Amino acid sequence: MVLSSLRALITPSTCLAYCLFGACLILSGCARYQVTLNETPVYTPPPLFTQFDTRDPQLKRCLDQAIKDGQYRSATAVSRLICSHAGLTSLEGIEQFRGLKEIDIRDNRVQSLEPLRYLSQLEVLLVSDNQLSDAAVLLTLPALSQVHLDNNPELGCDNVHQWHQHYQGEARLPGQCL
Repeated sequence: MVLSSLRALITPSTCLAYCLFGACLILSGCARYQVTLNETPVYTPPPLFTQFDTRDPQLKRCLDQAIKDGQYRSATAVSRLICSHAGLTSLEGIEQFRGLKEIDIRDNRVQSLEPLRYLSQLEVLLVSDNQLSDAAVLLTLPALSQVHLDNNPELGCDNVHQWHQHYQGEARLPGQCL
């Protein structure tokens, strides 16, 4: 009696539905991997994002590593960039990574933050020990909650003071601006 009841519940259409549901679960867990059946690709993930260029080859190398580590498929998917002690001199080209929320470029030779102007989601900016001369771009970044500007001896203080008057988060200012 129980067996006949189960047979009535398990129809070809419900079996197919359960198989499709199971396949979706398997594929969602394997989104980063190619899935094959009898050596024939059934699913191939989209390639990693590579369609960008930067002026500084060290920045390109750092972004390439971040993309590889995070398995990012688009520029906007990259949310964190750690390039401290990387020999960076320019941030030109970073502006297309509009999903960045955290940038750590401490201990480099960066002179300008201007390419960050369009990163409106940026929350953390660590730029201590660089060669910055101007911080006007900070006035265009509304989401900032942590900024480290210390040990930038050439940094002018006018924009730093203007920005700091309206800023509510954690800030480390250069010695000359205290």
